[in-house]
Amino acid sequence: MASKSLHYQGNHTFSKTEKGYIIYPKALNIVWGNDKRFWKLSKYEKDGAELIQVNWLEVTGCIDNINVAKKTSFDVGFTVSLLTDAFGWRDSPIYLMAKWGDNTQWRKVNLTTDINGKKMISKTIKITKGKGNNVDKIYFGLYEVWNKKWKGGLKIHSINLTEI
Repeated sequence: MASKSLHYQGNHTFSKTEKGYIIYPKALNIVWGNDKRFWKLSKYEKDGAELIQVNWLEVTGCIDNINVAKKTSFDVGFTVSLLTDAFGWRDSPIYLMAKWGDNTQWRKVNLTTDINGKKMISKTIKITKGKGNNVDKIYFGLYEVWNKKWKGGLKIHSINLTEI
């Protein structure tokens, strides 16, 4: 008998907005997302995903069938917050990634400095359409897999792609 995967596979849905796209956590792939010891996932599409605790943060997704002009760029915005009981972020910056064709961009973000009492922040990374394979897909991710320290209390609200 096959066991259920501990990693959550998102439904990969996204919605068109006036200036781009929005992706909610139910559409994302979340490592350890099916294990209730590590993540709290809502049954509702637009509710956030809450990290209880992990030492390997990896949340990824993509939108496909993007048929846009060659020079188009998007700001890929990660809207997140730290809950009042958040821990482990002081020495654990997260890395944002966006990939479109052969163009890959990374950005390092320190959540404890950048949130600093704010309810929610949106950190963006700019991506321009590259060449090569998969130019009709934009991949994105949120990572902290290097320091192996336990961290928790992060809430992921949405990913927004805004055409610029």
